[in-house]
Amino acid sequence: MPDVGSPSDRPNHQTSDDARWVAAGLLDPASPTADERRELLVWLDSLGIPVEQMVAACAEGQLASLPGDLALRPGARVTLTELAARTGMDPDEITRVRRASGFPRVESGAAAYTDDDVVMLELYRLAATMFSGEELFHFLRVVGTSMRRIAEAAGEMFLRDVEGPQVQGPHVSELGRARTSLDGIELGRAAAGLFEPMFRAHMELAVVATRRARTGHDDYSTVPLTVGFVDLTGFTERAGRAGPDELLRLVQTFESLANDLVIEHGGRLVKLIGDEVMFVTIEPGAACEIAGGLVHAADTDARGGLAHGEVVASGGDLYGPVVNLASRITDLAIPGEVLVNEAVMRSVTDRTFEPAGRRALKGFAEPVRLWSLAGA
Repeated sequence: MPDVGSPSDRPNHQTSDDARWVAAGLLDPASPTADERRELLVWLDSLGIPVEQMVAACAEGQLASLPGDLALRPGARVTLTELAARTGMDPDEITRVRRASGFPRVESGAAAYTDDDVVMLELYRLAATMFSGEELFHFLRVVGTSMRRIAEAAGEMFLRDVEGPQVQGPHVSELGRARTSLDGIELGRAAAGLFEPMFRAHMELAVVATRRARTGHDDYSTVPLTVGFVDLTGFTERAGRAGPDELLRLVQTFESLANDLVIEHGGRLVKLIGDEVMFVTIEPGAACEIAGGLVHAADTDARGGLAHGEVVASGGDLYGPVVNLASRITDLAIPGEVLVNEAVMRSVTDRTFEPAGRRALKGFAEPVRLWSLAGA
């Protein structure tokens, strides 16, 4: 869409255009903000946006967001039948692929698909020549959920740092908000260029880490790793007293600390769940450094659990008894403590461990011998 100068630099549009906009319910000439609304409408008109789309956006209270919304996925829209004809795929298969990718079903006959959908489906068909349907659909679900989280984070960042201050701070005209919204969308589209180099860099890390972990290990169904959990024991009580800003600061501080410590010691952050972090390392010693560092540095009481052994890796997550053990012993630890299983204790020779007894744990037939990491 073309960039245009300020409407005040162009001839006044208070004639036929006003009549169109008044008739469409977009402009009230008697309103004290009529001039401001007129500026926005002139700009939208200069971008070639039809009045019908303006009316629909206005009805939803999103008129200033309309240029950005249209720029997000530009181009002509086609129906599912037309998309199937362009890709040579069955409509039901397209729906299954899109659902696995995190996209809801589109109303029958609606023109909702763009050239981007054609590209995504062509890539899917190419990947289907190499991978099984089960693995490919599992991968699509991982990508879809990850992309949605990235999109949500981008939207939250824009709302907190850009739109919120515009709405709650000194007055910004509708045209000013519309331009900012469009700028944000265009920046987001440009930021998509980060994904390819970041993906390739992370692929390299994943390949190297997997090879190291699997050294001397011929069983492709499992991989030996150390799994760790750390949670904030005082989080629930503190969150109940905190306002939204303090709660956000507490969560972001913990996530930042966890990310930095895990990466610094060569681990991988598997997931963050509010007041708990799950991570994985190849060497048990690195996991001890991470868990001990997190428990020590957290700005509220924290505790951790580590277990080393064979795990099942799938979709970037980890499963199996070793994962369950690490989670269970985290729940047993007292604030400031990191509990570990015997495999961790025997593998790490440069740290001191204190016996923590045999514990009966849910899901385990026999009591499990545990140790407490000294100096955690």
